Amino acid sequence: MTKLLMPLVRRFATYFLAGVFAILPLVITVAVVIWVTGMVDTIVGEGSFLGGLIAKLGGNVSPSSKTAYFIGWVLVLGIVFVLGLLVEMGAKRLLGQLVDGLVQRIPLIGSIYGTSKQLVGMLNKKDDTDLKGMSVVFCTFGANAGCGLLALLVSPERYPINGREYQIVIVPTAPVPVGGGLLFVPTDCVTPADMSVDGLMSIYVSMGITAPEFLERVRIETKPT
Repeated sequence: MTKLLMPLVRRFATYFLAGVFAILPLVITVAVVIWVTGMVDTIVGEGSFLGGLIAKLGGNVSPSSKTAYFIGWVLVLGIVFVLGLLVEMGAKRLLGQLVDGLVQRIPLIGSIYGTSKQLVGMLNKKDDTDLKGMSVVFCTFGANAGCGLLALLVSPERYPINGREYQIVIVPTAPVPVGGGLLFVPTDCVTPADMSVDGLMSIYVSMGITAPEFLERVRIETKPT
């Protein structure tokens, strides 16, 4: 009886796993969207500090909290639109000088603002000078038989620390590569990888499944039986 059931159980397991892998990309996408949505709600949600400020903007128009929150968002988006219009019309330098002059004079907040401005400039497609310096690298750790990992080299700059040169790399996490760690890795342990940033992200998101699409494989020859 057991021998008769085993093929059925194996076939059922095969079908079930096929269904799991078919829906897994959608599940991962939904999980990432939910995570980002939750993070945004924590920062600017109706119950957050910034959300309360946004609701106060619309509180002068409507006494209802939800309506005031919605109207506040409309006002905020309208202000952002007007700023974007002014920037596109040539007022970018003037606005930048005004904001920089006010914010960068504040202790601690000024340094945070300066770093944030630099990061936003890197993400701006119109100003991708810093992004062009980023590349995918392969880092090794330990002895000759040590482990290795794919990482994103922030820049070709080298930093002498304790008599040895180091470079800064970002190591994503799988399957959600938006997190990760920033490491100082010895220069002699960093090797350029012939791969795009999209390829690196694909490998981490797929937990290594798509690696054969971007990395050269070693062909394993099977011995004839």
